[in-house]
Amino acid sequence: MIHWALLAGLIAAYAWYLRGGGVPPGTGRVARYRRWMRRAPLAFGASAIAALALGGRLGTLTRLPPEFAALAAEARWLAGFGGVAFEAAVLGGLAGGALIGLLLARWRLGRGKRPFSAGNIERILPRNRGEFAWTAALGTAAGIVEELFFRLALPLFATLASGSAAIGFGLATVLFAGAHRYQGWAGMAFSGLAGALLATIYLATGELWFAMLVHVLLNLNGLVLRPAALRPRAD
Repeated sequence: MIHWALLAGLIAAYAWYLRGGGVPPGTGRVARYRRWMRRAPLAFGASAIAALALGGRLGTLTRLPPEFAALAAEARWLAGFGGVAFEAAVLGGLAGGALIGLLLARWRLGRGKRPFSAGNIERILPRNRGEFAWTAALGTAAGIVEELFFRLALPLFATLASGSAAIGFGLATVLFAGAHRYQGWAGMAFSGLAGALLATIYLATGELWFAMLVHVLLNLNGLVLRPAALRPRAD
């Protein structure tokens, strides 16, 4: 029964975030950043830690829950290899993807076209130097607290409540996509795919910190590095 109660508490925290943690129209840009930095760590980070503590599962912060073992074996099989080699391959893929994405964006700008974006993120992109610090903080915090919530606490208690890790991660991935609804349907679809990829990385490595690192790097690339490279004279 406690597992259902903790799952309900996590979903309530998620719903509280959706009601006011996005980027409402008519709000100043820095005010939006501040609003997110106040609400998301509470909705995702604090609620996840509280649920893990109340459920007696704080140990899963540093080790993969045994309930995920079967899915982890499948993730390692899909990856083809694990350990340091897998982590190095993931980081190399991120670096290569970031470089290719930047080159494509510059090519499109040179042809008078807008850079490709998976969803509408224009409202949160930095427009001057002062906003770059905010987006860097936002991207870092999001990578940490969202992994804690969507890759550990939420799927864990959904698994314990339903008896199925597949259901747990499926629910977490759908809700992760829904948390990005302000980006439109394309952004939600991309976020869902990214969430599934991050879940696979977490399961294949068994390391939550590595999934957090990958998430942070993805965010910093999209919210800081690429905007800075494409608009180097922003002030």
